[in-house]
Amino acid sequence: MKLFKVLVTLFFSTTIFSQSISNITTIPFIEVVGNAETEIVPDQIYLDICIKERINNGKKLTIDFLETKLKTELKQIGIPEENLSISDVNAVLSKTGWWREELLSTANYTLKVKGANRLKKLFEILKKLHIFEINITKATHYNIIEIRKNNRIKAIKEAKEKADYLLFAIGEKTGKPIIINETTNNNQQNFSTANFINTSSYSSISKLRGDKNSTVQFKKIKISSTIYIKFQIK
Repeated sequence: MKLFKVLVTLFFSTTIFSQSISNITTIPFIEVVGNAETEIVPDQIYLDICIKERINNGKKLTIDFLETKLKTELKQIGIPEENLSISDVNAVLSKTGWWREELLSTANYTLKVKGANRLKKLFEILKKLHIFEINITKATHYNIIEIRKNNRIKAIKEAKEKADYLLFAIGEKTGKPIIINETTNNNQQNFSTANFINTSSYSSISKLRGDKNSTVQFKKIKISSTIYIKFQIK
């Protein structure tokens, strides 16, 4: 008897579920896609800087000495000391004369710089300090999360507007959304969330010139959003 009750319950549940699916599939609908693009210029740049001990006029310039010099220079151009952090230290046996070898240390640092113009000043400082091993590892925007959110809002509004004018053309109105999906663009440069991005891959920074009045400029990067929506038709 209990088995019979279970079977009857399952039968009615399946019937009701099937009817629900049937009702959904018979509801008239319209499918639209909304797109939005926003161009932004990166204003936060992350660099890897390698400082090497060296012998200058018979005097050893240590990592501590060179780091202190760098921090002093950074302060002059408005980059706070806490933006510079050490990531790795090594030592190698190097030839410092015809018959002389000495253990010289190498230190790798991560530096955060705000603004392309400040970046140009930084390059001039590094050149003056004879620090030439520099890599830009990441370029992003301080407000990237808000920019992406607003971009998605633009895309979903565009989809709704498209549904409205298409249905208006045939004397119908847009109803409630049934499905909303954000389409992922795998080709989009995800420079805000990647842990390590080499900017040479998208050539975002222009070459520095000898002119002191020239500026370092990053190319604008497009933030794209695509939203698919399935609306009921009233």
